[in-house]
Amino acid sequence: MEGARRGFGPDGAKSGWARGTVVVVVSLAAALFVTWLLGWSANLDPVGAILGRPAQVEVPELSGLAQPRAEADLESADLSSRIEYSASLTTPRGAVVSQDPVAGEEVDVGSTVVVVISQGVSRIEMPPAVGLPLEDVIGPLEEAGVDFEVQEVASETVAAGVVIEQFPDAGQRVTPADEVRFVVSTGPEPRAVLDVTGLSAQGAAYALGSAGFVVEPELRDSDSVPQGAVIGTEPGASTVRPRDSVVTVVVSAGPPPLVLPDLSGRSADSAVTELTRLGLVANVTGGGVSGGSVTSQAPAAGESIRPGEMVSVQVSGG
Repeated sequence: MEGARRGFGPDGAKSGWARGTVVVVVSLAAALFVTWLLGWSANLDPVGAILGRPAQVEVPELSGLAQPRAEADLESADLSSRIEYSASLTTPRGAVVSQDPVAGEEVDVGSTVVVVISQGVSRIEMPPAVGLPLEDVIGPLEEAGVDFEVQEVASETVAAGVVIEQFPDAGQRVTPADEVRFVVSTGPEPRAVLDVTGLSAQGAAYALGSAGFVVEPELRDSDSVPQGAVIGTEPGASTVRPRDSVVTVVVSAGPPPLVLPDLSGRSADSAVTELTRLGLVANVTGGGVSGGSVTSQAPAAGESIRPGEMVSVQVSGG
């Protein structure tokens, strides 16, 4: 029996040609697909694209580039850009100050890169500061990055911490590169306590008050300093103190008080002698010094009395 011969004859030749055509078409389609993948983007990862994995690209260096060039470079790298602006002392206006992510970092294709563009040097108006506390006026300068110098000086009329002068004047515009200076009061300068020993209480109070001190008098017994004269001060002479400090002026009250003895019954002569010995002044009335005896005295016996004060003695007739 004669069997069919596959692949030969008119029917067999046609079948082989068909299979060859299919192979060529499939190969061509595969080649075209690969070419399309490779030509779609210079940054495309064909294998990653097939597997659903995002392609990676290196972030280009943008620092110092003009904004249009930076945006173009990012677009060429298949990256997006977000533009922000900032003042800069060193980067020209319109150029890139910084970027995030930084150059060289690997990121996904299509990622966004934040690009900070220089607005040039920031200028700020000098605030009116004279007569105001320094802390109340420096905020805007600090926020603008403007450095300033503070010169402190003593002042009898301006409170501590208050601005006396400013450079430049209020209203002038400055940059962080400009020199800015404030002269600030430290308050009144401390001064030495004057030596007022031996002066009267009134004279000492005047001298110390004129020097800027607050005077408080204090009486103190003294056997050596006359009554009413200044013994000394607290704090002592030459001690340095701030203006308006309290200085206590110690004034002599004279010798300490003594207790008056009982003179009743004594003769006038004896009473006068005793009072004189005690430093008291006797005032005898009645019978006279040469005769009679003491019948009363004022102040009374036992009371306190200071030397130099008067004691009245009443004497009976002799």
